[in-house]
Parts: sequence; C-alpha cells; structure tokens
Amino acid sequence: MARAAGCAPQRRVVELGPGTGPVTAALLDQGVAPENLLLIELDNAFVDHLSTLHPETTVVNGDATRIARILRDQGWDGCDAVVSGLPLIAMPLPVQARVVRGVFSVLKPDGVFVQFTYGPFAPINPELIRRLRLRPRRHSWIARNLPPASVWTFRRLP
Repeated sequence: MARAAGCAPQRRVVELGPGTGPVTAALLDQGVAPENLLLIELDNAFVDHLSTLHPETTVVNGDATRIARILRDQGWDGCDAVVSGLPLIAMPLPVQARVVRGVFSVLKPDGVFVQFTYGPFAPINPELIRRLRLRPRRHSWIARNLPPASVWTFRRLP
C-alpha cells in the first residue's frame, strides 16, 4: 500500500482507518515525513494508541465521510495520496459514495487513492467508478496474507 501511494518526504498522505497502525508504520518507513501524514480514525482507543505510537504524525478522531472538513481544519489544502483500510465494499452505497467523493475532493489532480480488499473485484461500486470517472487498477495481490488481499489504486480519468 505504501508503494502504491508513491511515498516521498514531500508528499502529503492521508490514511483512513489506520487501526493499530501497520500501514502507518509502512508509510513512514517508505519515506513519508511524519508532518505530512494525517491519520483519520473513528475508534477512540485506536486514536490513543496511534497518538502514542506515532506522536510526530497528526491523528484525528473523525469520520472518513468528513475528510474534506478534517483537512481544512488541519490547514491542509489537499493531499497527494489517500490510503484506506476501510471496508468500503461492505458499506452501504450512499456511505461509500460520500467517502470516495470526499477523497477525490481533497486529492490533487494527479493524486492517487489506494484501497485494499479481500475480494476479487475492485472495492468501489462499479457505478460509482463510472459516475466519478475513475480509473481502477489492481496494483498488487498479496497471496501470503490470510485471507489473500489485493491493493487497488484509483485515479481520475483525464
């Protein structure tokens, strides 16, 4: 997921649903500067854990459907990548749509949305992909994960 986000010190990255922080650690290890990493987590216990584990990052207790407002509140004018561990495919379509629309409202024009899934298909509803004019790409398949997982990237069509 970190490779798919194109980690570099100057790139601003938002992580949705970081949970206990394994992807967060990978993003930092792959070169995202801590001050350029914003974590949005709904669960208070995970927020406390992440704040202790990665005090140099910004950890916000918030709802991913409010990503645009959260970035504004943090003084960010956008980001280069959004990495998500949220179970998007299991969400009701209206919630999934709010999350994905919010993500693309804060991504820079050449930005990338990175999402993993345990299913065999893209983790965003096909109709939503069409309506938002997104280009999905299966970036990688991780067979050693139990269950096996896929990492997908989504970009705006030109």
